[in-house]
Amino acid sequence: MKKILSVFIVAAIVISLFALPAFADEGDLPFELVAPAYVTAEWLEGGDSPTTTYLSYSLSNEMTAFFKNMENAHSDGTIDRFMENVGCDDIWMNVQIDWAVDDVNDAVSGWHYTKYWDGNEYFGLGKDDEGHARFSEWDVVECGLNNATETVQDVWVTRGVPNDDRWNGDPEGYWPGVKDQLRPDQYTYNEEEEELRIDYTKHTVYFRARFVVTVRSEGIPDRFYFSDWSETACVGKDSEKFEPLTKADLDAPVITGLRMTDKEFNGNPIVAFTLTVPDRLMENATKVAAKGGGIVIEVWARVKGDTEFVELQGDWIIKAGEMESALFSLANENRPNVPKDSVIELRCRYRYDHPKYFDGFIYSDWSKTIAFGTDDIAYNTAPAASDTAPASSGADPAPGNNDKCPICHFCPQPLGLCIFIWLAIIVAIAVVVIIIVKSAKKNENKEKKEN
Repeated sequence: MKKILSVFIVAAIVISLFALPAFADEGDLPFELVAPAYVTAEWLEGGDSPTTTYLSYSLSNEMTAFFKNMENAHSDGTIDRFMENVGCDDIWMNVQIDWAVDDVNDAVSGWHYTKYWDGNEYFGLGKDDEGHARFSEWDVVECGLNNATETVQDVWVTRGVPNDDRWNGDPEGYWPGVKDQLRPDQYTYNEEEEELRIDYTKHTVYFRARFVVTVRSEGIPDRFYFSDWSETACVGKDSEKFEPLTKADLDAPVITGLRMTDKEFNGNPIVAFTLTVPDRLMENATKVAAKGGGIVIEVWARVKGDTEFVELQGDWIIKAGEMESALFSLANENRPNVPKDSVIELRCRYRYDHPKYFDGFIYSDWSKTIAFGTDDIAYNTAPAASDTAPASSGADPAPGNNDKCPICHFCPQPLGLCIFIWLAIIVAIAVVVIIIVKSAKKNENKEKKEN
């Protein structure tokens, strides 16, 4: 009986090893976790305080495509299946932003990252084992993204600090005040006006950022995964001079995969297409955003046979992956509603404006014109990407595979596990049983010889 019990105990341990939650390491995330790209800083020269700085940065195409698929799953009511395939109950991404004045290696005013930024599994980011916050008002340890489906993100940092614990520090000594992170010769502070100033003709403030992905699964603490730190950006004495873009800096949009969705707006259908965001555009859009300008995408279309293209309403913020546009602008007196079987021809261009440097707009060249026919599209069909986790490339999975195993892609996943994992478990159990049985026989023979 003891031998049988031992077999089952060891088998249970083996099974539990196979049943450990997903995301054992960073490589198990559903996208490659890379550092924020093209971090750009711009001092607002006033803003809501004398030190406020506008910081922008970019997400990779793979990241935005994943969160777009996740957003679609929420919209389509398939989020439970989506998260089951991802391997957790929830997943989201924040950004952490570190700062330094003049010398990033200075013991007082250098980078302010500490081990507490890495988080406590029970209390979260920036907290110690007792739940106390361990970061100052200017240390950004958990900043939510505007919308993780969008390529360019932005945030205001180093904002004004009132003359309380945020400036002077916590009396109990848990979190530092911003005053504790600056050298006296780097700032002036008017206590009555509660106004902090840094002379940017004499000093430079540096910034770096990294992403933190939080993975949540029932029954275990949240798990955190961190990207590398970005390249540095700065404002002040050593900051780089910005030159506004020209038409030569704007390549034509790259668009593919036009299709009709099952959605409608104002009684007319909505089309979708895929936008690819190259690195050059990502860099330019990020820098322009920090410097007070903007690059957006215009979507124009026509029903095949019409002469003129008409600008559509819909997605206009740059984001890699699926973009949607409503066709109600194509309706007219002769065509009050656009039929779903209409063949649509669509093209796009980028529009750049920068009021600080020029009036009006600068446009890129037009993209190629894309279209679809009745043989190329399944009408009234929801996006396949909404029903399953995306491949590492960010591409949509093939329709019809939503109930198949995400590992081998063909088994029905008995009890939620791939058949090959079950085979591995069975083999492991068999090996353990054989080892235990052989060991028992060996001990039994040894006892007989001794007797």
